[in-house]
Amino acid sequence: MSKVVFASEQLPAHLDEGARQRLWLDLFTDHLCAADISFFPDAPFYSRSEFLKLGDIAVTQLEANIQTAVRTQRHVEADTRGDYIIGTTFNGVSTLIRQEGREAIRGAGEAMLYTNAAPIASQLDGPIAFRGITVPRALLAERLPNFEDLALTPLAASPALRHLERYLAIVIDSDIDADLVLKENIGTHLIDLVALALGARGDSAELATRRGLRAARLQDVIADIRGRFADPSFSPSELARKLGLSPRYVQELLQETGSSFTERVTELRLQKARKMLLDSRYNRSKISDIAYACGFNEVSYFNRCFRRRFGTSPRHYRRDVGEPM
Repeated sequence: MSKVVFASEQLPAHLDEGARQRLWLDLFTDHLCAADISFFPDAPFYSRSEFLKLGDIAVTQLEANIQTAVRTQRHVEADTRGDYIIGTTFNGVSTLIRQEGREAIRGAGEAMLYTNAAPIASQLDGPIAFRGITVPRALLAERLPNFEDLALTPLAASPALRHLERYLAIVIDSDIDADLVLKENIGTHLIDLVALALGARGDSAELATRRGLRAARLQDVIADIRGRFADPSFSPSELARKLGLSPRYVQELLQETGSSFTERVTELRLQKARKMLLDSRYNRSKISDIAYACGFNEVSYFNRCFRRRFGTSPRHYRRDVGEPM
């Protein structure tokens, strides 16, 4: 489940521009699909690509100065991955897409469904920042018998689509192997969110809502906690208000992970404090300053929590464990 990352600056510097682009395209073909790709000629070649394979599905994030991408019948016949892709540009760039006699413009920030099982041509009006999910046709057909009718039509904005896009960003930015909550069911949750974003109804929608939407909300909660735990005023009610959820629902989601809001926030604060105590840059910082910087309001409470977690006081931990860095 490890993520593959490759960027233009990692390519051999002695190669000329054309050779570097061809080498990058070989990597792109291995992980996504084969296509003829051209780059904007008035800027140096640039790309950063991130691919994460999750069983039968894959998550992709791409930033590049790509001008056109064309997947011909030759590519389709040589590369038989019959997948569907939901992709969104998130940097203000529009894309003209042509496939199977149809033509559509994917506007900036819009999501669109298309397939790599048929020839397709894309033309961009500027360097792209793209995030998407690739799903086998069979998995979508199980949940949405007529999903192909939505191809090359901008997907309607909806809470499910918003959660899908947010979940994809979290997946790309997270250490999946270190997050057991995320790792165990991520593939199923993503498929559920895709089904809801494409308009699943009936039993399929009910199941997807129970699993995928709930999981996406949990990841929103966890991501916000990671980003704001050092704020001493951070609270469940404030978190719930920001995400449009009830405090009780937030606590229920977190209890499913085995840690309450308070337990999760306290652990993050303690781990930050531990790192600061071991970092020579903070050798002159008072214990109280470190406690406050990590979100604790009271030094005595910080000391008790630290001793309970690490078996010694912050002062002794710094003296006995810390080493010059």
